[in-house]
Amino acid sequence: MAVSVPPDPTAGGSLPPQNQEAEVSVLGAILINERLFDRVLIDAKLQPGDFYRDRHTLIFQAMRRLKEKASPEPIDVLTVCEQLQRSGELDAAGGSSYVHSLPTLVPATANAPHYARIVKEHSLLRRLLHASIEIRERVLAFSGDPQELVDQAEQTLFKVAHEERTGDVRSIGDVLHDEVDKLEKVSREGVELTGTPSGFRDLDSLTGGFQPGNLIVLAARPAMGKSAMVVNIAENASVDKQRPVALFSLEMSEAELAQRFLASRARLDGDDLRKGRVKSDRWPKILKAAEKYSSAPLYVDDSSDLGIHELRAKARRLQSRHDLGLVIVDYLQLMRPENGSVSRVEQIGHMSRGLKILARELDVPVIAVSQLSRAVESRPDKRPLLSDLRESGCLTGESRVYLPRTGEQVAIADVVGREGFEVLAMNTDTWRLEPRQVTRAFATGRKRVHRLTTGLGKQIRATANHRFLTVEGWRRLDELEPGNHVALPRELPGPSVRSGITTRGLQAGLGTNLSRERAGQVAELVECEQLRTPAAGDAYWDRIVSIEADGVEEVYDLTVEGLHNFVADGIVVHNSIEQDADLVCFIYRDEYYNKESERPGEADIILAKHRNGPIGDAVLTFMPRYPKFANLYRDHGTDGGAAGGNGHDPVP
Repeated sequence: MAVSVPPDPTAGGSLPPQNQEAEVSVLGAILINERLFDRVLIDAKLQPGDFYRDRHTLIFQAMRRLKEKASPEPIDVLTVCEQLQRSGELDAAGGSSYVHSLPTLVPATANAPHYARIVKEHSLLRRLLHASIEIRERVLAFSGDPQELVDQAEQTLFKVAHEERTGDVRSIGDVLHDEVDKLEKVSREGVELTGTPSGFRDLDSLTGGFQPGNLIVLAARPAMGKSAMVVNIAENASVDKQRPVALFSLEMSEAELAQRFLASRARLDGDDLRKGRVKSDRWPKILKAAEKYSSAPLYVDDSSDLGIHELRAKARRLQSRHDLGLVIVDYLQLMRPENGSVSRVEQIGHMSRGLKILARELDVPVIAVSQLSRAVESRPDKRPLLSDLRESGCLTGESRVYLPRTGEQVAIADVVGREGFEVLAMNTDTWRLEPRQVTRAFATGRKRVHRLTTGLGKQIRATANHRFLTVEGWRRLDELEPGNHVALPRELPGPSVRSGITTRGLQAGLGTNLSRERAGQVAELVECEQLRTPAAGDAYWDRIVSIEADGVEEVYDLTVEGLHNFVADGIVVHNSIEQDADLVCFIYRDEYYNKESERPGEADIILAKHRNGPIGDAVLTFMPRYPKFANLYRDHGTDGGAAGGNGHDPVP
């Protein structure tokens, strides 16, 4: 099949930089050999937007969706066509005949990475062209300070030059060279480990090691030592136990990581190390440690602009070569979102889900470091709670949750402790309501709540940070105001269909009580793009009439598989990123908040959620000079000095 493309009207009749033969060859090669997908994603950093022709973008997106599923599907002409058919994009992608023709147009399958680089280079030239046009338009229209215009132009060009750059995974031996001290053995007496060890006696006693397929969230407020903790875990697992570890550091560079490893392992003052004040008698030990690290299966990536797709592709490649025992991401909030049009909270939720899928796909534990919300600082007791991690907030106990199997409306407080039952959730890709399983129902403490009332008289009481589905996407309650519209189910399917909408009305011209056909006409009339797809689905848009403070009360939440939302009090509400985690650990150091603390040098590792085991606290020693966590010293025959890695040797 010949490839022809009309001229780009924005370029005055001439074609912008592109090579469609290369685009066709990349797609065709992947359809022949799906292993090439990861290679073009990593080696050429190819993204759907790099293709010039829209149909090629759709086909590459379909390939990526197949690999993003909880159970990744193979890539071939049949599965890609089926994926395009499910998303309603098959015709726009040229039809099944075009997809089937692509493998016949490949000159040489083995050259796919080279073809991908050609596509990428032309994409870069197009971005440069668009940037230059944008700069030109600013120059012609600008009437302010020229220096500000220069600054904007530099930012635009810098983004073009750097937005696709990510570093390669490197052996830690290559990074540290002569800088890292050898590890001391960590005692495992009395602890039966079935997973990857953390290197900390009390924590491993609670967890049995980090289990394959689990997502572990390690969260804390700033200055608690999150990065030091995961650096120590990476060292302990890879050097002591020879478990291959992949550490993706979005916050620290390779050089900073090397300093952390060195200071921690050699117990050198971090400031002395950075300023070159290392004593000569330390160097033999450093050189010996470096030799040990050169054989450690520890791999680091310091890409500061890393998205979930690139991370998963790199982890897959490492897994195929080294049989990973642990993946660490430091930290979650610094990852690049794949969809910039949704709220930041929803972006974090997508990335959290992506990491859980990665853990299950590779059958390895994944540790995601996360920043806790400022809610901790507002309480007299600064110890973190699960509610500090959840961004979705909570509902009051009388909030009625709809159960589609029975058609019941059950108070959320009455289902605490239950799991495995189904609720009704909105799929925002199709705008259809679907039954989804609840994995946990639980109380989260006493909090301030607000009452939201809609034009149809629906009322729900929730915390300020609980999210609701709006025309613009998921929004926190404290981001909403009267006049905004929230999603209600048009009807509540069950043993017998129950109407979700019981009163008439056209709320602010949004067609809330209309047929789907009429609602689509209203969407056209008011020229609201966001309403075009929802108008054809199960969402009914109701106007908020008031939001009022309504006291302090015990509140509750659910965790829902897959779609992460549910219908409560006849309104579509979200839950949190936390439901993806199998373990949630918090770091708390009392001396940070209380200068008169009776526990100087101690850190609590609070295991607040453990899907398959006990919860509890592991108390460690924290040595900020190095910085390093270590097992707490418990030999009462001494003066109580801090422990080293084996829990017995005092720090020199």
